Amino acid sequence: MEQAKQMEWTDGVGKALATLGAVITKEEKERRDDSEEYFSDPEIMVMDMLTGSTVMIQTEPHTGGRTQGRGYKRERSWEQRIPMKIPLTLQRNILLDMIVGMLVPEGSDEVGVLGKVAYKRIAEALKEGLEMSISTDKELAKHWKDKYAKHARLVTEVSDQINDMTVTKMSGRQQIRVQAVPVTNAILNPEMVGESVATEEVKTMGAYIE
Repeated sequence: MEQAKQMEWTDGVGKALATLGAVITKEEKERRDDSEEYFSDPEIMVMDMLTGSTVMIQTEPHTGGRTQGRGYKRERSWEQRIPMKIPLTLQRNILLDMIVGMLVPEGSDEVGVLGKVAYKRIAEALKEGLEMSISTDKELAKHWKDKYAKHARLVTEVSDQINDMTVTKMSGRQQIRVQAVPVTNAILNPEMVGESVATEEVKTMGAYIE
């Protein structure tokens, strides 16, 4: 693919090919059974009609590997157990709504003693976490639970329930092993533009299209 990067392409060609590729890939998924595993060897010619840059996309010579010597492999779908997807903002709002009665006494607009203690613990934990350069949510949560949590076991049980596992069907992965071979000295017959162009001869170092 490195040679293709050095060729002259009209702006937008990459996006146009990506858009076409998405449409073709979608049609392939609709046409094929997702429980099926299959292989193929795509053979494609790509020509920029304005600059003349032309490449042949074909299977890269190799043996074994994920594509087993072929140019393309589509794996069958599979199931994976992943944590239930509950937005963090929703989790936070639900928990705050449940404990707001403890933080703000009924009929008052001011934070009570219990609320001030809770805010102090939260502030201390966050400050210490930043000073210790704890960079990930998981590490910071573990640090807080180990040092500050007064009900670690119950917190873990509730957290596990929130993050309960669910089975999700995963789409089969696509593996590709192709190369783009530049086609030089391509000659295009202007009278054929817009029509189906038949290739009489295509070689690695030259092509004639009429």
